[in-house]
Amino acid sequence: MNIHALKQQIIDNEELIELILNDAGFTDINGDFNQGNEYRCSWEEGGNPTSVRVNKSTLSSDCFSKGIKGDIITLVSEKLNLSFTKTIDRLSRLIDFEDINEAITLPFDGFFNEILNLVDDNFDDLKTFDESILDNYLILPSERFLKDGISYEVQQKYKVGYDVASGRIIVPWRNLEGKLVGIMGRLNKEEIEDHENKWFPVISFTKSKTIFGFSENYAAIQEASFAMIGESEKFPMALSSKGIHLGLGLGGNNLSQFQANNIKSLFPKKILVCMDEGLDEDISIEIARKLKIDTFFENEVGYIYDAENKYLPKGSKMSPSDLPLDEMKKLIVECSKKV
Repeated sequence: MNIHALKQQIIDNEELIELILNDAGFTDINGDFNQGNEYRCSWEEGGNPTSVRVNKSTLSSDCFSKGIKGDIITLVSEKLNLSFTKTIDRLSRLIDFEDINEAITLPFDGFFNEILNLVDDNFDDLKTFDESILDNYLILPSERFLKDGISYEVQQKYKVGYDVASGRIIVPWRNLEGKLVGIMGRLNKEEIEDHENKWFPVISFTKSKTIFGFSENYAAIQEASFAMIGESEKFPMALSSKGIHLGLGLGGNNLSQFQANNIKSLFPKKILVCMDEGLDEDISIEIARKLKIDTFFENEVGYIYDAENKYLPKGSKMSPSDLPLDEMKKLIVECSKKV
């Protein structure tokens, strides 16, 4: 599932916003206050006809009477009390969304069209699996992850478990709407032999076609208008264990165009790239630049680089999220650079 393409279809066809709001039960949609670049309506019959706002260009949304801030997806989710996955399914059916290669366009009226020539990703949707496939594994928190600062509650949320056959801690991966697409396995041992892979797919999938933590943290990122980008699946989980539900994991130190488009489709005002220690600064700069928006909507993008290894010891390959919260905050303040 390509959330960027779904949102772009709605943005390109303004009448779909009204269709979605009507379907979800909002009222007074065609009132005098619906004008310019915004739809204004009421949360319910007899309510304030200006209390709900939807931006036609970005789909960012607010409900002032309920204190809700996000986008049209989170707005419908709150209104109908649906999960993120069920909300995406409902909207896709409602607007006849077809998630195919030909339907994919870059945002902002072709501003990024030149990048298309550099894209080598196959945008076919990932194969999904029924949740029952996890019954083949022991779904329980990992003591190793607990020692790494990933809480019991967060491991439960992400359904961390154990694969007896391979002797690996398993971490399920999901597509952007939250459906299971693969499983990564981490060897449950500290010392890794030369012939062994610390991480290996238990169920293979293409990481460049999804983003770890996207569906889980979508609403929080929308509300804060801030996203933090890291390398591994442990990055969002470690952040959430610190009470920061803004993390997204790329599954490596490369940002695919698919991932970049979908992160930008969140329209976050701020993005911070948080790569592991030891990675060349130029790679962080390249990733940050691919996340920069500079059209009618501008965002602020930066990256962390601890040049003097004040907080991330040289050779440690630590993630910023591995640090205690106070030290991580100091790292961000002292070692962040804008692009």
